[in-house]
Amino acid sequence: MSNYAQVAITASYRGANEAFKKGELEKFKSTTTIFVLPELNKKEDYEKVLNEVWTVTPFKVVEFKQFRMLDYVDGKYSFAKLDGDISRTSKGTVYVHANLVVEILDKEKFDKGFKKLNPEKKKYHVNLSRLFIDNLIYIARAPLSVNNAFLVDAQKARTDQTKTELFVRMYTSNSFTNTNLGMLKNYFQLINSKIEKGEHCGLYDDFTTSEVKNLKESILYIPEAYFLEFSTFTTSDKLKDESEIKKLLEAYKFKYQIIKDEELEKKILATEPIYYLRYARMNGNKYLQIVNSKTGDPSFYYYGGLTYNLKEDDFKRIDKAVEGEK
Repeated sequence: MSNYAQVAITASYRGANEAFKKGELEKFKSTTTIFVLPELNKKEDYEKVLNEVWTVTPFKVVEFKQFRMLDYVDGKYSFAKLDGDISRTSKGTVYVHANLVVEILDKEKFDKGFKKLNPEKKKYHVNLSRLFIDNLIYIARAPLSVNNAFLVDAQKARTDQTKTELFVRMYTSNSFTNTNLGMLKNYFQLINSKIEKGEHCGLYDDFTTSEVKNLKESILYIPEAYFLEFSTFTTSDKLKDESEIKKLLEAYKFKYQIIKDEELEKKILATEPIYYLRYARMNGNKYLQIVNSKTGDPSFYYYGGLTYNLKEDDFKRIDKAVEGEK
């Protein structure tokens, strides 16, 4: 099974490369997918992109402020939305998770739990929300890389109210470095393609395809946001200066161009045939990928840990992959 990591297409809650249970993909394909996406783009812009790349199910785009879970619990719907949580260990370590998820509802389990809820109870709506979340089954997931401002605030969050405010912020402000409309289009392309083929993949297996050798002649576009240096000690960030960026990229011998997020978005939406670096970080783990912007297909993937920032070794790995070295 070929791997297309940085997107997990599996029911595994860990994002491991595991096959779907019998009938799960068929159940998903029989639904209408409700897309609930950040308000940074217009509904019609999402619809245009999805009409171009999403064929595996019928779909409907619902604005975040209009989404009501009880409208979609009859088993006819699946969901493509943002998901996140914040946890804190007894030693004070904070873990922030954020994902773009595609899920289906286990209607039988939901209905069984729903019958036990008492609408007269004070925490009825909290319990209803938890019941809904607990009975969702993963179909696909892509890690989202929170920007530094969001990460700092998430690390300080201690109350349920603050966490709820941060969840709303995922939808209402620019909170991630890998969710411009073009990147989302490529994620949707990849998820759609793999599900249509009945394939599965995970988040933890490195791979390289022969297409990466095209970078011997093509430009690798690298988003500017990836050169913001995050410090876990000061919980602040700064853009690397020119000499630091040059040193970081020294090992990469081929052509590259640092590009602003909005310019990369334009190129992807215009279906320009370019290659770009897509980097997601989560709790010190990195998901590093080179993507064909026209097809959404990756040609290089590396999963690593214990870092918040890109390293010289990352570009050494990419250089070797382009050269065809193992």
